[in-house]
Amino acid sequence: MKLTPISLVMMAAMMATSCANEELVDANPDVQGNAIQFRPLVGHSRATETTVNNLGDFAVVAKGIHPHGGVYSNYLIGSANGGDKAIWKEGSIWNLESNVYWPTSTPSALFWAYTTSQRAGGKRTPILPEGVSFGFDENGTTPTISKFKPSKADISQASDNGYWNDGTNQSDLLVAFTQQDRSTDASNVSLNFEHALSQIDIQAASNGKLSSDNRIVRIKGAWIVNANNKANLSAGFTFDEDTQKADAKTEWGALSLDGFSAYGSFYTTPIILDNATETRKLLRTSLMIIPQTLTAWNKQAGEADNNGAYILLLCRVELKHKGDQHSGEDSANEDVYIDTQNHMHYHQQFPVNATDKFDAAEYGFVCVPVNSTWEMGKKYQYTLDICGATTGAGIYPPDLADTNFSTLIPDGNKFDFFGKEYTLKIVGRDEEKTGKNVGDAVLSEPIQFSVDVKPWDANSGWTSGDINLQ
Repeated sequence: MKLTPISLVMMAAMMATSCANEELVDANPDVQGNAIQFRPLVGHSRATETTVNNLGDFAVVAKGIHPHGGVYSNYLIGSANGGDKAIWKEGSIWNLESNVYWPTSTPSALFWAYTTSQRAGGKRTPILPEGVSFGFDENGTTPTISKFKPSKADISQASDNGYWNDGTNQSDLLVAFTQQDRSTDASNVSLNFEHALSQIDIQAASNGKLSSDNRIVRIKGAWIVNANNKANLSAGFTFDEDTQKADAKTEWGALSLDGFSAYGSFYTTPIILDNATETRKLLRTSLMIIPQTLTAWNKQAGEADNNGAYILLLCRVELKHKGDQHSGEDSANEDVYIDTQNHMHYHQQFPVNATDKFDAAEYGFVCVPVNSTWEMGKKYQYTLDICGATTGAGIYPPDLADTNFSTLIPDGNKFDFFGKEYTLKIVGRDEEKTGKNVGDAVLSEPIQFSVDVKPWDANSGWTSGDINLQ
């Protein structure tokens, strides 16, 4: 058995050259005279979730297979520049905008479908985002979705709910490939969509924290930085001469960094880690990111910066103690914050400012280098151990607070601290004051993390193959 790419040269060897360029005959073998329609199946996801129940429009490209073998060079549905739109009709049925009938000269056909579209409240999002295109190569053997880039929240726009979250703006990129033979029910084509992206989630805890450990961590933002954010997705196919069956391999290529890449969430009200048992989600919803292998950022003092990946946090660390005063000092000294209502006082450990005074408005950036391999259709959950039994609050990231990192923070962000409103201040690394360099731990130890990998369909009851959804 031999697998060879479909080409005009191969088809000429299998049949008369004219066969490869024959026009398809619009005769319909469906005994009920039905036009081609589609029954899609979508695996379960947990970010901006796409299921059959909210799947919007999708595009379809199809090529027929000649009775004597080989694939027609012209298109049964769509063209080399993109698919025809399939629109939701009712239940689990999608119809093409213009009817297409199965030709009598075509015993089997290949179907590709793709979309990011969802429907909700009578509205449907686009099949592909702006700037993203679909097309075949000049041989008609490799369809490619080009220049795909995950969406980001517009940090310049006001938030009505107290957070800005990139995951809210991202949708599954779904792709399907199938070969279906003509039959009495040929017009009903089953499409088994697959998730082309990886799903990323970030959460945090203070693992094994002792009861005597009074550190409290306030987190206003979390992002994954320097993940490649632009790429092409191809699905080149091969044809088995013996079995007359085709197979497509979907894979990402041409990964690149298009500008500063950081995906995550920012919050007006900080997320608080204050005990050893609670795990808190740091992303409002998980992210949809291009599958890839990350190389961890390894910046050391004196070395040139690089594009390695890391999780970036905007946070502050405080020590919390009982009592309305500390060592005879009161709140007038501003070395601590006094919570007279709850009879507690707080010391600021990070960020370190020039005057060693407590300032609830101050936050700083820390990071955790990450090296991982993300695969299509899998969910990766990073659990950060921050200020746990043997961990600190991360390391000092590149000095980008005034440039790239500032694009992650809304201007003039205001938040509440014990009933008083503050405007966020970003405090950078003060090398003279702290004696710390980029890459050094901001406290005694860096953050550690674990990674859990789950397929999206783990708990959905979904299996590959055709399921009658009617």
